[in-house]
Amino acid sequence: MKRKQLDGTPWAAASTLIVTIMVLPLLGVLSSFFTPATKAWTHIRDHLLVTYIRDSLLLVVTSVGAGVILASALAWFVTAYNFRGRRFVAAALVLPLAIPPYIGGYTYTAMLSYTGAIQVFLRNHLGWAPPAGFFDIQNHIGAAFIFTIFLFPYIYLVVRAFLDRQAGQLIEASTMLGANPLRTYWHVVAPLTRNAVIAGATLMAFEVLSDYGLVSYFGLNVFTTAVFTSWLGYRDLTSALRLAAILLLFVTFLSAGEKALRGSRSHSYSSSSVIPLHRKQLRGLHKVGVLLLCWGVLALGLFIPMAQMIYWAVLSIPLIRLDGLFHDFLTSFTLAFAGALITTVCALLVSQYQRVWPSWFSRLLARLTVMGYSVPSTVIALSILTIAVWVSQASGWNPLSGPAIVVLAYTIRYLAASMQSVESGLERIGMRFHESSRLLGRGPFVTTLRIDIPMIHTAIIGGFLLAFIDMVKELPLVLILRPFNLSTLSTRVFEYAYDEKIPESSLASLLIVFLSMIPIVVVMIIQSRQTRMGAFQYE
Repeated sequence: MKRKQLDGTPWAAASTLIVTIMVLPLLGVLSSFFTPATKAWTHIRDHLLVTYIRDSLLLVVTSVGAGVILASALAWFVTAYNFRGRRFVAAALVLPLAIPPYIGGYTYTAMLSYTGAIQVFLRNHLGWAPPAGFFDIQNHIGAAFIFTIFLFPYIYLVVRAFLDRQAGQLIEASTMLGANPLRTYWHVVAPLTRNAVIAGATLMAFEVLSDYGLVSYFGLNVFTTAVFTSWLGYRDLTSALRLAAILLLFVTFLSAGEKALRGSRSHSYSSSSVIPLHRKQLRGLHKVGVLLLCWGVLALGLFIPMAQMIYWAVLSIPLIRLDGLFHDFLTSFTLAFAGALITTVCALLVSQYQRVWPSWFSRLLARLTVMGYSVPSTVIALSILTIAVWVSQASGWNPLSGPAIVVLAYTIRYLAASMQSVESGLERIGMRFHESSRLLGRGPFVTTLRIDIPMIHTAIIGGFLLAFIDMVKELPLVLILRPFNLSTLSTRVFEYAYDEKIPESSLASLLIVFLSMIPIVVVMIIQSRQTRMGAFQYE
């Protein structure tokens, strides 16, 4: 027993160091509550804080509410019914996740503007000139639409995965008892998918709260724009940190509320035999309605914005510097690759420590790593910024002078994305093979390297790709922490949009979508293979 504890000491030290690096900046933000109030903060507290809270809550509730309804309906339709193109639709509904909401917002705003394709078509071909403001989406409703159409896959993926694994006994029993499809859904399917919906909705809420590119372009008074305004507009870092601290407390309560809503109840089957859900053939108006919904969502979330960006990219090639664009592409890829690699290694270390040496301490460390994903990027960036300023003043070395600070922020923010995939992979293989290797005299490091990693390589690849996707699309972290000479695809798109040059930003936007879409397709292929091999599991 003592030998085993000694073997776990390096793993405990590494895991503790990883979690400490992640948590310290957040504690630095919370310490802003104990600093003296400034005039700017007094003004914000007395006149603006209520507006920030109200508008942030309104945006989250409307976006997530619409996302839950849309994603749940789509997941149910592609799982329970058969229609032409169902397999393609079921896979393609994940792809809107490759388009960051700020890029989708820029694209739709330009398309719906007075000189955009839609109003030009209406004037020139239908003879109708829409009144001013008729197609204006730069408001809360428009932002909620953009967030819904590009972030609903967070909920769709979780709910569909649950329904795919779920047995069909209860649904078939409900049908045999005379319940119609609508009643079956509300009384059987909805309660079963409750926890899955809450989990996906929480992820979507975190993304809405973390966004800066879309809400700043739309001019919404939410917390992320307030933090930037306090920092850059009022030149008051203390006020920005206090707003970030309030946002941190808000997402902490949101995370706790998610756990409370999910509760301790779970839905499982005592029998290991699973009867797959028998898909029904759609006919008549039901078929038309489902096809319109599925293909309409794909059109709005994928085909239309992609087609518009490709058209703009072709027209704007002579107007942009391709050499700088290629450099930004390499920078985005390199930073995301390095961040995803470090994140995956850290996730493996912490997960393996919890698995091989289970204790309250190892479980606490594993849970703390999930905290970063629930904290908006703006909060993490300002947390790291304050520590970097303190280090610079104390030692004379400026941590903000190189891109490593951005990679560190990526790791803190997206460690949970890799953790989830790696932990699920380790849970599937169990401890039998690891313990057999240890009995043969191999140490924990060699066993992890030669036994565990080869057995969970698909989960490790999936965790790497999930983190890579999020890092490629990331904007607030890079805007706040980048050195003066560093530019990525996301910052280039933001700068073009800020200068009202949306067509010129389209080529960089397409490159972001390209970098995000390929990993999404790879993850979908991996998950499909795991589903087909679901009958074989290591005990």
